[in-house]
Amino acid sequence: MAAQLPVNGPVFLTVEGEPGIGKSRLLGAFAQLAADRGRTVLLGRSTQFERSLPFGVWLDATDDNNRLAGLHRLFTNGIEDVSASALERHRLHRAVRAALAEAASPDGLLLLFDDAHWADEASVEVFDYLIRHAPPGPVLIGMAARTGRFPPRLIRSLTEADAPVHQVSLGPLSVVEVDAWLTGDASPGRRRRLHAASGGNPLFLGMLAALPDVPEPDALTPAPFGPPASSAGPGMPGRGVLTAALDRLIADELRGLAEMPQRIAHAAAVAGDATDPALVAAIAELPDSTTEAALDVLAEAAVLAADERGLSFRHPLIRAAAYHAAGPGWRTGAHRRAAEHLRTRDAAPARRAAHLEHAVRAGDLDGAQLLTVAGKQALATAPATAIRWLGAALRALPFRPEFAATRDDLRLALCEALAVSGRTEQSRTLLHELLSTAGPGRRTAVVVLLADAERTLGNLSEAGAILIAELPRAGAAGRAELLLELASTELHDGRLAACAAHATEALRVCDPPARPGIPAVAVTLLAVCALYRCDFVLGHRLLDRAAHLVDALSDPQLSDDLAVVVPLAWGEFLLDRHTTAIRRLDRGLRVARRFGRHHAIPMNYAIRAAIRIRLGEVGQAIADATDATEIAQYVGGAETRAFLRGVRARPLLWRDGPQAVTAAVAEALSGPPLRALWWRTMLDHGLAEILLSIGEAEQCRQLLRSRVPADPSGLGPNVISTYAMRAQAEAICGDLAAAAEWYERAATLSRAGAPPAQSGCVARAGAVLATARGEHAAAVGHATQAVERFRVAAIPIGEAFAQLVLAQARTGGGDLRGAKLALGAARELFDACGAPWLASMVSREQRRAGAQTIRSGAGQLSAREREIAELVAQGMTNQQVADQLFLSPRTVETHLSRVFQKLKVATRTALARRFTEPAG
Repeated sequence: MAAQLPVNGPVFLTVEGEPGIGKSRLLGAFAQLAADRGRTVLLGRSTQFERSLPFGVWLDATDDNNRLAGLHRLFTNGIEDVSASALERHRLHRAVRAALAEAASPDGLLLLFDDAHWADEASVEVFDYLIRHAPPGPVLIGMAARTGRFPPRLIRSLTEADAPVHQVSLGPLSVVEVDAWLTGDASPGRRRRLHAASGGNPLFLGMLAALPDVPEPDALTPAPFGPPASSAGPGMPGRGVLTAALDRLIADELRGLAEMPQRIAHAAAVAGDATDPALVAAIAELPDSTTEAALDVLAEAAVLAADERGLSFRHPLIRAAAYHAAGPGWRTGAHRRAAEHLRTRDAAPARRAAHLEHAVRAGDLDGAQLLTVAGKQALATAPATAIRWLGAALRALPFRPEFAATRDDLRLALCEALAVSGRTEQSRTLLHELLSTAGPGRRTAVVVLLADAERTLGNLSEAGAILIAELPRAGAAGRAELLLELASTELHDGRLAACAAHATEALRVCDPPARPGIPAVAVTLLAVCALYRCDFVLGHRLLDRAAHLVDALSDPQLSDDLAVVVPLAWGEFLLDRHTTAIRRLDRGLRVARRFGRHHAIPMNYAIRAAIRIRLGEVGQAIADATDATEIAQYVGGAETRAFLRGVRARPLLWRDGPQAVTAAVAEALSGPPLRALWWRTMLDHGLAEILLSIGEAEQCRQLLRSRVPADPSGLGPNVISTYAMRAQAEAICGDLAAAAEWYERAATLSRAGAPPAQSGCVARAGAVLATARGEHAAAVGHATQAVERFRVAAIPIGEAFAQLVLAQARTGGGDLRGAKLALGAARELFDACGAPWLASMVSREQRRAGAQTIRSGAGQLSAREREIAELVAQGMTNQQVADQLFLSPRTVETHLSRVFQKLKVATRTALARRFTEPAG
């Protein structure tokens, strides 16, 4: 396979087998073969005792590789540099993917990772990302693990991978293979006993072959741990039996060494890297010369093996045996000596913490401080490791009153690490415990984090209740912060009056403000409340004031109230201030990364994606929505993830067509409505637009009937475009009375000063309704108005959709030339937006208009009805039409019945004649 690495695409390889079966040897041979043929090869191994070191296998693979020194620095900076601690995981993952793609050109790149079952969680996250977003170009990523021990996360992603996945399962050697291996070294009887005792395992076979005699398999006593014997293959001793035999062999091998080599073997097992003799010597408390001589002895005894990077244990099982043979008390002191030696060499906190977590003692304040620093640095990129190190620091702190504040700070950091790692419920549980002991200076921070956890889990009522209960206890400064958290929670829940009341109260009690950002947050929430009540005049005024307050904040001040960026940018979006909103979100992302506020990043991306969707920047919208979705896997709740999948679906449809969004749309439609107000209104509006775009007008109408009430209060400015879309769906489905009712509701709200994006939607709906009534001149007027309003607002995607409606109106009035011009304009706009699927739909319309096949009465048909009618006229069945257009057969039947009614035909044959007779 190394010689046949694909020229254009990535490939994944998995190798599974029992310990000692030859996985490492296979990867090594594969790497050598690839290197001999000019490929760039990285070979890394996870280790059993360094699972807390973030990105351990990646650091091992990229160490001393000049071509990928930049990749090594990416991982090193992610865990060692304080300035890099805010680098959120998805950005690191993307940077790794880009570095691999660059390294793969032009000859190909192989990344081989051994013992993946021991990979640290941060490394597994990188693997998972690369499987789901495979680097472009000739890249092969191979991973080896013990049978049944691949991380479940990787199994899931490999199952769903788009790139090819090759699976290799290594089994035991056969009797014939053992004979061929040992020919000349043993009698046939001894070879038979060796095969039976080893179960065909090459490692066991080699070690047993070194014994003067070999016991029969029945003489091997099962170990008191491991799977039962029934887990072994046919004719093979149980895994526990073989493990026990191997443990005895290794122990005997080590005990057969002199005292100094034994001690160095134990020290090397703790160090995890025999290539650093100075570290091994410090752990063993021996001179360097003695250590180096003992390492030579271990290499001669085949305990260690040499490669291009130096000495390492011949097999992880040998290292494990040496580590455990050292005894727990000695190991604790050894890890402490390792951490101290690394301190004298100014090693990064992460390297020292990986040892210190095994050795820190209760009352070791310096150790607790180091683990705290390392844990906080690891929080953004390796939160699972941060949890371990912060937990170890907590265990080291004395339970004395003078350390109570330090302990509370550590527990708060641990809560954040739990939340960032996706364990929001665990974080919430710990926060509840912390709330009962936190002092007055820390209670507000705990309550705010707890309310945020409840919101993330979708528990808006619980979040509000916690905040309300805390208000009487808070001082002036804390009260303003709690009031704003409460106002934000109420805005999410759609309680606009309560939101405005609490934001106003926060403004009153924070004069002068304890934090400069508090007035900015309060005014922003008041502005959004006004816009959601469709009070555009007040909304404009408050939003201008909020923007001024936020712009006046320095980056450090903004970092304290970074949550203000999303609602402020959302308000600017609602008023068509798109450029300003994107600039504000860009600043929010920059500040979040600089100050480690990674929890604020997903929604910044999500709102930026929504703006780019409206602006028709399809590729960038998909990229932003994808980034938001990736981050939400770590820091978002179920509602966040559902919302983001819906945001991403619309631009995906425009680019790739219905097949790309079918699953996401079905999932969104089958789930309960989202509880957060602006998430719910955005998601429902986007789903309705998708359904309308793919010709499912009836399903669109049913969605809007079930989720959009006639009372607009609480639905926000988007209610105007949503009502307009309801009018379109009703008109397409033939209920003109209902269409007129919903159109009038939208128009009434629009007259209150709605921005062009909203009033353009109303004009477009008016055109669709007028066309359905046969009022073609009025339809042309409405559609022309819609085109102009979207053009003024610089919303090309909306302008393109309005051009389609204008083409339909002109066709109905017999202005085929005007219709062609409108279709051409729509096609150019869709092409410019990066929406090829939409452009292809226009192309079909252009072909039909060019052929002039629409006969008398056909001008009454909608674009979808004409499309279905022409396919039926070509002889297609309803099922064939449904398959071609990605519709349900029932939808096709509904459209076709309206076609028969409008064209006054009764049969499919008559319909075909209408569409094939020459123009007269």
